[in-house]
Amino acid sequence: MARRLMWTVILGVSCGWFDTRTPEEPSEGSVPWRQPTQARYVVENLQHSLEGMALDLWARCFLVEAFVFHADPALARTDPARYEGWSWEVEERVTRRLIEAVEHHWGEKDSSIVVRLPPSSGQEWLVNGVDSAMVQCRYALTVHHGSPDVDSLARGTLRWAFRRSSLDQLWYLVEWWDFGDENATAWSAIKGAFRE
Repeated sequence: MARRLMWTVILGVSCGWFDTRTPEEPSEGSVPWRQPTQARYVVENLQHSLEGMALDLWARCFLVEAFVFHADPALARTDPARYEGWSWEVEERVTRRLIEAVEHHWGEKDSSIVVRLPPSSGQEWLVNGVDSAMVQCRYALTVHHGSPDVDSLARGTLRWAFRRSSLDQLWYLVEWWDFGDENATAWSAIKGAFRE
């Protein structure tokens, strides 16, 4: 009995049963995720989490207590009640409703939400400091939500402001401006259509 126990311990140690494992990056299914140690990783995480319809990962991109969304100025002027006071709570509800509409209409197929942003070399970093950053870039958004009254395609320019948290030293989105292209639907219009 003692000899069997000794061989079990020797085999266990030699096979690495007691070795500590390297922690894996958090992930929701197969949605890519990078620890946001740089603002540009938040850009990637935002794109991947929305395309993967991973609301939990989407939420991890935002500095919840500080977040503000500024809709396309033309939409904000024509329908101020729909776009005013857009905090994290509104963003979370709208994104949840949008994802539910996509799942109901399209299922969980690939390409049900597509966010096209230029590669990092094509993004214009307006601010890139130690604790804050701001990127501006063109976007093309396709959302197969199935609502006949809402466009599925949007094009324009977004501006995202990021802040590094003093608590965990990670980067988060704190402010979002949307500017739709002339004669095209803005991302704001799709978001606004799913606001209660």
